[in-house]
Amino acid sequence: MSYRKKLLLIFVSLFFVYALIILFLQAEKEKEFQTHNQKEILKTYGKMVEKMVQDSVEMQEILNFLPQNVRLSYIDSDGELLYDNIVQNVHNNHIERPEINEAQNNGYGFAIRKSKTTHQEYLYYAFQMSEGSFIRLALPYIIQWKNFIDFDNILLYIVLFLFFVVLLLLILKTEKFDSIMQSLSDFASAAENGNVDDQNVHLPNTPFGEISKKIISLYKQLENSKLQIIQEKENRQKLKQEMTNNIAHELKTPVSSIRGYLEILLENRSIDEEQRNYFLKRSYAQTLRLSDLIQDVSLITKLEESAALFSKEKLEIRAVFEEAVAEWTESFSENRILVENRLTEDMIIAGNHNLLFSIFRNLLENAFKYAGTDISIVVECLKKENNLYFLRFYDTGAGIPMKFADKIFERFFRINKGRSRKNGGTGLGLSIVKHAVQFHGGTITAFNRKEGGLVFDFTLSVV
Repeated sequence: MSYRKKLLLIFVSLFFVYALIILFLQAEKEKEFQTHNQKEILKTYGKMVEKMVQDSVEMQEILNFLPQNVRLSYIDSDGELLYDNIVQNVHNNHIERPEINEAQNNGYGFAIRKSKTTHQEYLYYAFQMSEGSFIRLALPYIIQWKNFIDFDNILLYIVLFLFFVVLLLLILKTEKFDSIMQSLSDFASAAENGNVDDQNVHLPNTPFGEISKKIISLYKQLENSKLQIIQEKENRQKLKQEMTNNIAHELKTPVSSIRGYLEILLENRSIDEEQRNYFLKRSYAQTLRLSDLIQDVSLITKLEESAALFSKEKLEIRAVFEEAVAEWTESFSENRILVENRLTEDMIIAGNHNLLFSIFRNLLENAFKYAGTDISIVVECLKKENNLYFLRFYDTGAGIPMKFADKIFERFFRINKGRSRKNGGTGLGLSIVKHAVQFHGGTITAFNRKEGGLVFDFTLSVV
Protein backbone atom coordinates (compact mmCIF):
# COMPACT_ATOMS: atom_id res chain seq x y z
CA MET A 1 0.00 0.00 0.00
CA SER A 2 1.39 3.39 -1.00
CA TYR A 3 2.30 6.10 1.50
CA ARG A 4 -0.54 8.33 0.31
CA LYS A 5 -3.10 5.53 0.66
CA LYS A 6 -1.84 4.76 4.18
CA LEU A 7 -2.03 8.43 5.11
CA LEU A 8 -5.56 8.67 3.74
CA LEU A 9 -6.63 5.52 5.62
CA ILE A 10 -5.15 6.84 8.88
CA PHE A 11 -6.85 10.20 8.44
CA VAL A 12 -10.25 8.62 7.62
CA SER A 13 -9.96 6.38 10.70
CA LEU A 14 -9.08 9.30 12.92
CA PHE A 15 -11.88 11.31 11.34
CA PHE A 16 -14.52 8.78 12.32
CA VAL A 17 -13.13 8.26 15.83
CA TYR A 18 -12.97 12.02 16.43
CA ALA A 19 -16.47 12.49 14.98
CA LEU A 20 -17.90 9.78 17.25
CA ILE A 21 -16.27 11.32 20.34
CA ILE A 22 -17.50 14.81 19.48
CA LEU A 23 -20.99 13.55 18.73
CA PHE A 24 -21.09 11.70 22.05
CA LEU A 25 -19.96 14.79 23.98
CA GLN A 26 -22.42 17.01 22.10
CA ALA A 27 -25.22 14.53 22.77
CA GLU A 28 -24.45 14.63 26.51
CA LYS A 29 -24.40 18.44 26.44
CA GLU A 30 -27.74 18.51 24.62
CA LYS A 31 -29.25 16.07 27.15
CA GLU A 32 -28.00 18.21 30.06
CA PHE A 33 -29.35 21.39 28.39
CA GLN A 34 -32.81 19.96 27.78
CA THR A 35 -32.97 18.47 31.29
CA HIS A 36 -32.14 21.89 32.74
CA ASN A 37 -34.87 23.52 30.64
CA GLN A 38 -37.44 20.94 31.78
CA LYS A 39 -36.48 21.59 35.40
CA GLU A 40 -36.98 25.35 34.94
CA ILE A 41 -40.35 24.72 33.32
CA LEU A 42 -41.43 22.54 36.25
CA LYS A 43 -40.25 25.22 38.71
CA THR A 44 -42.37 27.80 36.87
CA TYR A 45 -45.43 25.56 36.95
CA GLY A 46 -44.68 24.84 40.60
CA LYS A 47 -44.82 28.53 41.57
CA MET A 48 -48.19 28.89 39.84
CA VAL A 49 -49.62 25.73 41.44
CA GLU A 50 -48.35 26.72 44.88
CA LYS A 51 -50.05 30.12 44.60
CA MET A 52 -53.31 28.61 43.40
CA VAL A 53 -53.30 25.96 46.16
CA GLN A 54 -52.75 28.69 48.74
CA ASP A 55 -55.75 30.49 47.23
CA SER A 56 -57.84 27.29 47.69
CA VAL A 57 -58.23 26.62 43.97
CA GLU A 58 -59.39 23.04 43.32
CA MET A 59 -56.89 20.57 41.80
CA GLN A 60 -59.12 19.87 38.82
CA GLU A 61 -59.32 23.59 38.07
CA ILE A 62 -55.57 23.99 38.43
CA LEU A 63 -55.14 21.40 35.66
CA ASN A 64 -56.85 23.82 33.25
CA PHE A 65 -53.77 26.06 33.51
CA LEU A 66 -51.27 23.24 32.91
CA PRO A 67 -50.31 21.46 29.67
CA GLN A 68 -51.94 18.08 29.18
CA ASN A 69 -48.66 16.18 29.54
CA VAL A 70 -47.98 17.51 33.07
CA ARG A 71 -48.64 15.06 35.90
CA LEU A 72 -49.90 16.67 39.11
CA SER A 73 -49.85 14.93 42.48
CA TYR A 74 -50.83 16.06 45.98
CA ILE A 75 -49.18 14.12 48.83
CA ASP A 76 -49.75 14.62 52.55
CA SER A 77 -46.95 15.05 55.09
CA ASP A 78 -46.92 11.29 55.84
CA GLY A 79 -46.40 10.38 52.19
CA GLU A 80 -49.95 9.29 51.36
CA LEU A 81 -51.08 10.13 47.82
CA LEU A 82 -54.22 12.30 48.09
CA TYR A 83 -54.57 13.29 44.41
CA ASP A 84 -53.04 12.36 41.06
CA ASN A 85 -54.42 13.32 37.64
CA ILE A 86 -52.85 10.27 35.93
CA VAL A 87 -53.39 7.36 38.30
CA GLN A 88 -56.10 6.74 40.84
CA ASN A 89 -56.65 4.49 43.84
CA VAL A 90 -52.92 4.16 44.51
CA HIS A 91 -52.34 3.56 48.20
CA ASN A 92 -48.59 2.89 48.40
CA ASN A 93 -46.64 5.39 50.49
CA HIS A 94 -44.57 7.99 48.59
CA ILE A 95 -42.42 9.31 51.46
CA GLU A 96 -39.37 7.31 50.25
CA ARG A 97 -39.63 8.51 46.67
CA PRO A 98 -36.32 10.27 45.96
CA GLU A 99 -37.93 13.60 44.97
CA ILE A 100 -40.19 13.57 48.07
CA ASN A 101 -37.32 12.58 50.36
CA GLU A 102 -35.18 15.42 48.97
CA ALA A 103 -38.05 17.92 49.25
CA GLN A 104 -38.53 16.87 52.88
CA ASN A 105 -34.90 17.68 53.61
CA ASN A 106 -34.26 20.68 51.34
CA GLY A 107 -37.69 22.13 50.58
CA TYR A 108 -37.68 20.83 46.99
CA GLY A 109 -36.27 17.93 45.03
CA PHE A 110 -35.83 16.49 41.53
CA ALA A 111 -35.65 12.91 40.32
CA ILE A 112 -35.55 11.12 36.98
CA ARG A 113 -37.07 7.65 37.26
CA LYS A 114 -39.64 5.30 35.87
CA SER A 115 -43.06 5.48 37.52
CA LYS A 116 -44.01 2.31 39.37
CA THR A 117 -47.66 2.82 38.41
CA THR A 118 -47.51 4.08 34.80
CA HIS A 119 -44.17 2.45 33.89
CA GLN A 120 -43.20 5.65 32.09
CA GLU A 121 -40.03 7.60 32.74
CA TYR A 122 -40.66 11.05 34.26
CA LEU A 123 -38.70 14.04 35.43
CA TYR A 124 -40.23 14.71 38.86
CA TYR A 125 -40.21 17.98 40.78
CA ALA A 126 -41.56 18.06 44.32
CA PHE A 127 -41.74 20.85 46.88
CA GLN A 128 -43.06 21.02 50.42
CA MET A 129 -45.90 23.35 51.39
CA SER A 130 -45.90 25.33 54.60
CA GLU A 131 -48.28 22.88 56.32
CA GLY A 132 -46.01 19.93 55.51
CA SER A 133 -47.79 18.47 52.49
CA PHE A 134 -46.09 18.04 49.12
CA ILE A 135 -46.94 19.15 45.60
CA ARG A 136 -45.35 17.05 42.90
CA LEU A 137 -45.19 17.88 39.19
CA ALA A 138 -43.80 15.64 36.48
CA LEU A 139 -43.09 15.73 32.75
CA PRO A 140 -42.42 12.69 30.54
CA TYR A 141 -38.63 12.50 30.35
CA ILE A 142 -38.12 12.47 26.60
CA ILE A 143 -35.02 14.08 25.16
CA GLN A 144 -35.72 15.75 21.80
CA TRP A 145 -32.75 15.42 19.50
CA LYS A 146 -34.12 17.58 16.69
CA ASN A 147 -32.04 20.69 17.38
CA PHE A 148 -28.96 18.58 17.97
CA ILE A 149 -29.45 16.78 14.67
CA ASP A 150 -30.37 19.94 12.78
CA PHE A 151 -27.42 22.01 13.95
CA ASP A 152 -24.62 20.43 15.96
CA ASN A 153 -24.21 17.23 13.95
CA ILE A 154 -24.38 19.03 10.62
CA LEU A 155 -21.93 21.70 11.69
CA LEU A 156 -19.47 19.24 13.09
CA TYR A 157 -19.78 17.12 9.98
CA ILE A 158 -19.00 20.12 7.77
CA VAL A 159 -15.91 21.08 9.76
CA LEU A 160 -14.59 17.55 10.06
CA PHE A 161 -15.39 16.68 6.46
CA LEU A 162 -13.42 19.75 5.47
CA PHE A 163 -10.34 18.19 7.11
CA PHE A 164 -10.81 15.13 4.96
CA VAL A 165 -11.18 17.12 1.73
CA VAL A 166 -8.30 19.40 2.50
CA LEU A 167 -5.96 16.53 3.35
CA LEU A 168 -6.94 14.65 0.21
CA LEU A 169 -6.20 17.69 -1.94
CA LEU A 170 -2.91 18.15 -0.10
CA ILE A 171 -1.88 14.60 -0.99
CA LEU A 172 -2.79 15.18 -4.59
CA LYS A 173 -1.33 18.55 -5.50
CA THR A 174 -1.82 21.57 -3.19
CA GLU A 175 1.41 23.07 -1.89
CA LYS A 176 -0.19 25.56 0.53
CA PHE A 177 -2.37 22.96 2.14
CA ASP A 178 -0.43 22.93 5.41
CA SER A 179 -1.34 26.51 6.24
CA ILE A 180 -5.01 25.94 5.38
CA MET A 181 -5.09 22.80 7.51
CA GLN A 182 -3.54 24.60 10.44
CA SER A 183 -5.99 27.51 10.14
CA LEU A 184 -8.95 25.19 9.94
CA SER A 185 -7.64 23.13 12.81
CA ASP A 186 -7.41 26.26 14.94
CA PHE A 187 -10.90 27.23 13.88
CA ALA A 188 -12.27 23.78 14.69
CA SER A 189 -10.68 23.90 18.14
CA ALA A 190 -12.14 27.34 18.73
CA ALA A 191 -15.55 26.11 17.53
CA GLU A 192 -15.39 23.13 19.85
CA ASN A 193 -14.59 25.42 22.81
CA GLY A 194 -17.24 27.96 21.83
CA ASN A 195 -14.72 30.73 21.00
CA VAL A 196 -15.56 31.22 17.33
CA ASP A 197 -16.26 34.94 17.76
CA ASP A 198 -12.70 35.49 18.94
CA GLN A 199 -11.18 33.35 16.21
CA ASN A 200 -9.68 35.31 13.32
CA VAL A 201 -8.96 32.79 10.55
CA HIS A 202 -6.45 33.76 7.84
CA LEU A 203 -6.66 31.66 4.68
CA PRO A 204 -4.73 32.03 1.41
CA ASN A 205 -6.49 33.32 -1.70
CA THR A 206 -6.52 29.96 -3.40
CA PRO A 207 -9.50 27.91 -4.59
CA PHE A 208 -9.18 25.72 -1.49
CA GLY A 209 -8.82 28.75 0.72
CA GLU A 210 -11.98 30.28 -0.74
CA ILE A 211 -13.90 27.04 -0.21
CA SER A 212 -12.70 26.96 3.39
CA LYS A 213 -13.76 30.57 3.94
CA LYS A 214 -17.25 29.78 2.64
CA ILE A 215 -17.58 26.73 4.89
CA ILE A 216 -16.39 28.72 7.91
CA SER A 217 -18.85 31.47 7.00
CA LEU A 218 -21.63 28.88 6.74
CA TYR A 219 -20.65 27.49 10.14
CA LYS A 220 -20.84 30.93 11.73
CA GLN A 221 -24.21 31.62 10.10
CA LEU A 222 -25.60 28.34 11.40
CA GLU A 223 -24.17 29.01 14.84
CA ASN A 224 -25.84 32.41 14.84
CA SER A 225 -29.10 30.74 13.81
CA LYS A 226 -28.75 28.33 16.68
CA LEU A 227 -28.12 31.18 19.10
CA GLN A 228 -31.22 32.95 17.78
CA ILE A 229 -33.29 29.83 18.35
CA ILE A 230 -31.96 29.53 21.89
CA GLN A 231 -32.75 33.21 22.48
CA GLU A 232 -36.28 32.70 21.16
CA LYS A 233 -36.72 29.76 23.52
CA GLU A 234 -35.55 31.88 26.41
CA ASN A 235 -37.91 34.70 25.38
CA ARG A 236 -40.85 32.27 25.17
CA GLN A 237 -39.95 30.93 28.60
CA LYS A 238 -39.81 34.47 29.95
CA LEU A 239 -43.22 35.26 28.43
CA LYS A 240 -44.66 32.10 29.96
CA GLN A 241 -43.22 33.07 33.33
CA GLU A 242 -44.72 36.55 33.04
CA MET A 243 -48.08 35.12 32.00
CA THR A 244 -48.00 32.67 34.91
CA ASN A 245 -47.35 35.51 37.35
CA ASN A 246 -50.07 37.63 35.75
CA ILE A 247 -52.59 34.78 35.87
CA ALA A 248 -51.85 34.18 39.55
CA HIS A 249 -52.28 37.91 40.21
CA GLU A 250 -55.54 38.08 38.26
CA LEU A 251 -56.91 35.02 40.03
CA LYS A 252 -56.14 36.37 43.47
CA THR A 253 -58.76 39.14 43.49
CA PRO A 254 -61.84 37.13 42.41
CA VAL A 255 -60.87 34.11 44.47
CA SER A 256 -60.32 36.27 47.55
CA SER A 257 -63.62 38.10 46.95
CA ILE A 258 -65.58 34.87 46.60
CA ARG A 259 -63.94 33.49 49.71
CA GLY A 260 -64.76 36.67 51.64
CA TYR A 261 -68.42 36.69 50.54
CA LEU A 262 -68.89 33.03 51.41
CA GLU A 263 -67.24 33.48 54.80
CA ILE A 264 -69.68 36.28 55.58
CA LEU A 265 -72.61 34.07 54.62
CA LEU A 266 -71.32 31.13 56.64
CA GLU A 267 -70.34 33.08 59.73
CA ASN A 268 -73.43 35.34 59.91
CA ARG A 269 -76.44 33.08 60.07
CA SER A 270 -78.74 35.95 60.98
CA ILE A 271 -78.04 37.95 57.82
CA ASP A 272 -81.21 39.12 56.09
CA GLU A 273 -82.36 37.88 52.69
CA GLU A 274 -81.49 41.09 50.85
CA GLN A 275 -77.89 41.04 52.06
CA ARG A 276 -77.63 37.30 51.41
CA ASN A 277 -78.75 37.81 47.80
CA TYR A 278 -76.30 40.67 47.43
CA PHE A 279 -73.33 38.53 48.50
CA LEU A 280 -74.49 35.63 46.35
CA LYS A 281 -74.78 37.91 43.32
CA ARG A 282 -71.30 39.32 43.97
CA SER A 283 -69.90 35.82 44.29
CA TYR A 284 -71.59 34.81 41.07
CA ALA A 285 -70.16 37.86 39.27
CA GLN A 286 -66.66 36.93 40.42
CA THR A 287 -67.13 33.35 39.20
CA LEU A 288 -68.10 34.73 35.79
CA ARG A 289 -64.93 36.80 35.82
CA LEU A 290 -62.92 33.67 36.62
CA SER A 291 -64.65 31.80 33.82
CA ASP A 292 -63.89 34.58 31.32
CA LEU A 293 -60.26 34.64 32.43
CA ILE A 294 -59.89 30.87 32.04
CA GLN A 295 -61.47 30.96 28.58
CA ASP A 296 -59.28 33.85 27.43
CA VAL A 297 -56.11 32.24 28.78
CA SER A 298 -57.01 28.96 27.09
CA LEU A 299 -57.69 30.70 23.77
CA ILE A 300 -54.49 32.76 23.71
CA THR A 301 -52.42 29.72 24.76
CA LYS A 302 -53.85 27.68 21.87
CA LEU A 303 -53.18 30.55 19.46
CA GLU A 304 -49.55 30.79 20.59
CA GLU A 305 -48.73 27.09 20.78
CA SER A 306 -51.24 25.19 18.63
CA ALA A 307 -52.57 27.62 15.99
CA ALA A 308 -52.55 24.86 13.36
CA LEU A 309 -55.37 23.08 15.24
CA PHE A 310 -57.85 25.84 14.32
CA SER A 311 -59.80 24.87 11.21
CA LYS A 312 -60.62 27.26 8.36
CA GLU A 313 -63.73 27.75 6.26
CA LYS A 314 -65.18 30.33 3.87
CA LEU A 315 -66.48 33.27 5.91
CA GLU A 316 -68.36 36.43 5.03
CA ILE A 317 -66.67 39.14 7.12
CA ARG A 318 -69.75 41.40 7.21
CA ALA A 319 -71.97 38.59 8.57
CA VAL A 320 -69.51 37.65 11.34
CA PHE A 321 -69.29 41.31 12.39
CA GLU A 322 -73.10 41.50 12.60
CA GLU A 323 -73.06 38.39 14.84
CA ALA A 324 -70.67 40.15 17.20
CA VAL A 325 -72.76 43.35 17.22
CA ALA A 326 -75.88 41.34 18.13
CA GLU A 327 -74.31 40.47 21.51
CA TRP A 328 -74.05 44.16 22.36
CA THR A 329 -77.34 45.47 20.92
CA GLU A 330 -79.00 46.08 24.28
CA SER A 331 -75.91 47.60 25.91
CA PHE A 332 -75.25 49.85 22.92
CA SER A 333 -78.87 51.03 22.92
CA GLU A 334 -78.75 51.91 26.64
CA ASN A 335 -75.53 53.92 26.14
CA ARG A 336 -76.63 55.57 22.88
CA ILE A 337 -73.89 53.91 20.84
CA LEU A 338 -74.47 53.72 17.08
CA VAL A 339 -72.74 50.97 15.06
CA GLU A 340 -72.19 51.48 11.33
CA ASN A 341 -71.21 48.42 9.26
CA ARG A 342 -69.73 49.55 5.94
CA LEU A 343 -68.45 46.11 4.96
CA THR A 344 -69.85 44.53 1.80
CA GLU A 345 -71.28 41.06 1.38
CA ASP A 346 -68.70 40.05 -1.22
CA MET A 347 -65.82 40.20 1.30
CA ILE A 348 -64.98 36.50 1.75
CA ILE A 349 -61.96 34.98 3.50
CA ALA A 350 -60.77 31.49 4.40
CA GLY A 351 -60.67 31.78 8.19
CA ASN A 352 -61.77 30.43 11.54
CA HIS A 353 -65.24 31.58 12.58
CA ASN A 354 -64.57 31.64 16.33
CA LEU A 355 -61.34 33.62 15.95
CA LEU A 356 -62.82 36.13 13.49
CA PHE A 357 -65.79 36.55 15.83
CA SER A 358 -63.34 37.10 18.73
CA ILE A 359 -61.62 39.91 16.80
CA PHE A 360 -64.84 41.90 16.35
CA ARG A 361 -66.32 41.00 19.75
CA ASN A 362 -63.23 42.19 21.65
CA LEU A 363 -62.92 45.37 19.59
CA LEU A 364 -66.60 46.14 20.27
CA GLU A 365 -66.16 45.35 23.96
CA ASN A 366 -63.12 47.63 24.17
CA ALA A 367 -65.06 50.50 22.57
CA PHE A 368 -68.06 49.95 24.85
CA LYS A 369 -65.98 49.95 28.05
CA TYR A 370 -63.57 52.77 27.33
CA ALA A 371 -64.88 55.03 24.55
CA GLY A 372 -67.82 56.43 26.53
CA THR A 373 -71.50 57.05 25.69
CA ASP A 374 -73.14 58.91 22.80
CA ILE A 375 -70.50 57.68 20.34
CA SER A 376 -70.40 55.98 16.95
CA ILE A 377 -68.53 52.80 16.02
CA VAL A 378 -67.58 52.28 12.38
CA VAL A 379 -66.03 49.34 10.55
CA GLU A 380 -65.02 49.63 6.90
CA CYS A 381 -62.74 48.20 4.25
CA LEU A 382 -60.14 50.68 2.99
CA LYS A 383 -58.95 48.54 0.09
CA LYS A 384 -58.13 45.06 -1.17
CA GLU A 385 -54.54 44.55 -2.30
CA ASN A 386 -52.19 41.57 -2.70
CA ASN A 387 -54.82 39.14 -1.42
CA LEU A 388 -55.30 41.24 1.73
CA TYR A 389 -58.32 43.15 3.01
CA PHE A 390 -57.26 46.40 4.69
CA LEU A 391 -59.88 47.01 7.40
CA ARG A 392 -60.46 49.92 9.76
CA PHE A 393 -62.40 49.80 13.04
CA TYR A 394 -62.80 53.06 14.96
CA ASP A 395 -64.94 54.86 17.51
CA THR A 396 -65.62 58.53 18.11
CA GLY A 397 -64.81 58.38 21.82
CA ALA A 398 -61.97 59.73 23.93
CA GLY A 399 -59.06 57.75 22.44
CA ILE A 400 -55.94 56.79 24.44
CA PRO A 401 -52.56 58.36 25.31
CA MET A 402 -50.40 57.57 22.27
CA LYS A 403 -47.52 56.31 24.43
CA PHE A 404 -49.68 53.26 25.11
CA ALA A 405 -50.54 52.56 21.45
CA ASP A 406 -48.06 49.69 21.13
CA LYS A 407 -48.63 48.32 24.63
CA ILE A 408 -52.40 47.82 24.51
CA PHE A 409 -51.91 44.51 22.69
CA GLU A 410 -49.75 43.10 25.49
CA ARG A 411 -51.28 40.45 27.74
CA PHE A 412 -52.83 41.88 30.92
CA PHE A 413 -51.87 45.44 30.03
CA ARG A 414 -54.32 48.07 31.26
CA ILE A 415 -54.03 51.84 30.85
CA ASN A 416 -56.08 52.40 34.01
CA LYS A 417 -55.86 49.22 36.05
CA GLY A 418 -58.42 50.14 38.67
CA ARG A 419 -60.98 51.37 36.14
CA SER A 420 -60.36 48.40 33.86
CA ARG A 421 -60.94 45.82 36.55
CA LYS A 422 -64.05 47.63 37.64
CA ASN A 423 -65.33 47.37 34.10
CA GLY A 424 -64.83 43.63 34.20
CA GLY A 425 -62.16 42.96 31.58
CA THR A 426 -59.58 40.16 31.76
CA GLY A 427 -56.80 42.22 30.22
CA LEU A 428 -56.45 39.71 27.36
CA GLY A 429 -59.03 41.02 24.86
CA LEU A 430 -56.74 43.03 22.59
CA SER A 431 -53.95 40.46 22.89
CA ILE A 432 -56.42 37.86 21.59
CA VAL A 433 -57.32 40.26 18.77
CA LYS A 434 -53.65 40.59 17.77
CA HIS A 435 -53.05 36.82 17.78
CA ALA A 436 -56.31 36.13 15.91
CA VAL A 437 -55.38 38.72 13.26
CA GLN A 438 -51.94 37.09 12.90
CA PHE A 439 -53.63 33.70 12.53
CA HIS A 440 -55.48 35.17 9.54
CA GLY A 441 -52.19 36.32 7.99
CA GLY A 442 -52.53 39.96 9.01
CA THR A 443 -51.16 42.68 11.26
CA ILE A 444 -52.84 45.29 13.47
CA THR A 445 -51.97 48.77 14.71
CA ALA A 446 -53.75 51.35 16.87
CA PHE A 447 -53.75 55.16 16.82
CA ASN A 448 -55.99 58.11 17.68
CA ARG A 449 -58.22 59.84 15.11
CA LYS A 450 -57.68 63.55 14.56
CA GLU A 451 -61.42 63.99 15.02
CA GLY A 452 -61.35 62.00 18.27
CA GLY A 453 -61.57 58.32 19.06
CA LEU A 454 -59.40 55.23 18.74
CA VAL A 455 -58.61 53.56 15.40
CA PHE A 456 -57.60 49.94 14.76
CA ASP A 457 -56.18 49.28 11.30
CA PHE A 458 -55.71 45.59 10.51
CA THR A 459 -55.42 43.24 7.57
CA LEU A 460 -56.97 39.83 6.88
CA SER A 461 -55.64 37.44 4.27
CA VAL A 462 -58.16 36.26 1.68
CA VAL A 463 -56.58 32.80 1.53
